[in-house]
Amino acid sequence: MKILKVAVGNSSEAYIENNFKDGLNVISSDDNNKGKTIIIQAIMYALGNEPTFPTSFPYQHYYYYVEFEEKEQIIKICRCGNGFVLKNQASIMVFDNVSELKRYWSKNISPLPTIIKNQMVRIVDPVLYVQMFFVGQDKKDTSNIANNSFYNKQDFIEMLYAIAGLGTAQLSQGRIDEIKREISTLTEEKKVLLQQFKILKSKNTAVAYLSAESDRLAFGEKVASLVKVQAKIEELRKARNIAHTRMSKWESTVNELRSLNRTIDCGELRCMDCNSTNIYFSTGSIMKTSYSFDVSTAEMRNEIIASILDKIDSYKEEIERLSSEINREQEHLQLLMKDESVSLESIVAYKKDIFSASDAEKRISEIEKSISSLKSQLFANEASVTSTQEQRNILLSAIITKMNELYQQIDPEGNLHFSSLFTLKNEVYSGSEATVFHFVKLFALQAILMHDFPIVIDSFRAEDLSTSKENISLGIAKGISNQVILTTTLKKEEQGKYDKVKGLNHIDYREHAPSKILNGRYVKEFSELLSGLSLEIKRG
Repeated sequence: MKILKVAVGNSSEAYIENNFKDGLNVISSDDNNKGKTIIIQAIMYALGNEPTFPTSFPYQHYYYYVEFEEKEQIIKICRCGNGFVLKNQASIMVFDNVSELKRYWSKNISPLPTIIKNQMVRIVDPVLYVQMFFVGQDKKDTSNIANNSFYNKQDFIEMLYAIAGLGTAQLSQGRIDEIKREISTLTEEKKVLLQQFKILKSKNTAVAYLSAESDRLAFGEKVASLVKVQAKIEELRKARNIAHTRMSKWESTVNELRSLNRTIDCGELRCMDCNSTNIYFSTGSIMKTSYSFDVSTAEMRNEIIASILDKIDSYKEEIERLSSEINREQEHLQLLMKDESVSLESIVAYKKDIFSASDAEKRISEIEKSISSLKSQLFANEASVTSTQEQRNILLSAIITKMNELYQQIDPEGNLHFSSLFTLKNEVYSGSEATVFHFVKLFALQAILMHDFPIVIDSFRAEDLSTSKENISLGIAKGISNQVILTTTLKKEEQGKYDKVKGLNHIDYREHAPSKILNGRYVKEFSELLSGLSLEIKRG
């Protein structure tokens, strides 16, 4: 993946950065308020990251545009608020939120990793995913991830496992517990059949009718299982209702667009307010954003309708998947709610009155086959877990080893030794140590996972990284095939130091007005960029 262009703006002011090249790019300035962080954050925000702009920058008032190359395809994304518009080749897609964007991205651009979060399989959000290749100017905590409100450190590690193909085990812990209970129940039934005269000492269902303690334990386990399944059904139903509501709104929008007809026999379609024949489709009522598309031509209407129909199909697939999962959980719930009825006579004469000798022998054979099958599942799962865990340990060890190798390159005299992807809370690195830690971590992740995302570090020389360490770091950055984008603030005596560095594309922000990177000079070009996505900027 290679960033080609990034732009920020609205109808009155804008800025466009299109000087990025392959390999190493360094954006520098002579002060901290020349717009470097706004450009870097604009890239990540347009890709779906949570907003982390400087507090003085009113990011809600602007559109954010990023253009990048992925697998020889040029992809353009514009974000305003929570809504996204994406152009992939000739197709224009409209997304209500990050969830829709990531599902499309995973299906049509590049597969995104999935992890188990809150007992559900989910595609990781960009806020976690980008931390694999991006470090911002703020929230640089060596003991934790950035933006750790929903995700945590273990989620980040699980994401790395998923990227390496070492995801979660085939059987969930709930299924493992269920298999163990089935084995225990079948074993007990076999024991009862073989020791029919000692039936009252058994712990099977029949004895629960005679023993208060056995009944209490069995009932408690059943209630816990019922509550767990019921809670999952409620969450699935909520997700399905949300998907259905959004699908219905888009279906209504398609009907409205199809009703537009500029070849009406008795006249032509005009605006009642201004008498114009230009008709626009706005996503405002649906997405709470300010996107407007010119749909006065049949071609543009068909383009927008095709995008919305694709979105509707995605919602239908999601609704079908959720309905299927709900049905499975409902069947599970019914099985849990089913209660075995055992009469007093069957308890007293368990073997004699219910089974003949041949029936008992047949049943024991069935039980042995069932137990063997269940144990095989557990054995296969345990072998898989053991093998996977060993591979996971190897992966983490390789990343950490690479981090230490890179650290020794940058600081041969340094005495740090990394043993984890994160430090302990009471051992947080600061100053240049933290700068080097984040740097080597990103480049180690790229080296081991071999991803093709650009490495982006805002303020990569923070805390006065020495010249020798900086030169070695730049050498490491130039040594990988990925695009690298770094930013830094130069001291007065350092101005021009990157101008003639071989293999480095220097983007100089010295001439930018302080705290005013956006201006009217770029508005026309910015509007043209958005018009390429059939977008009209809403006038403020």
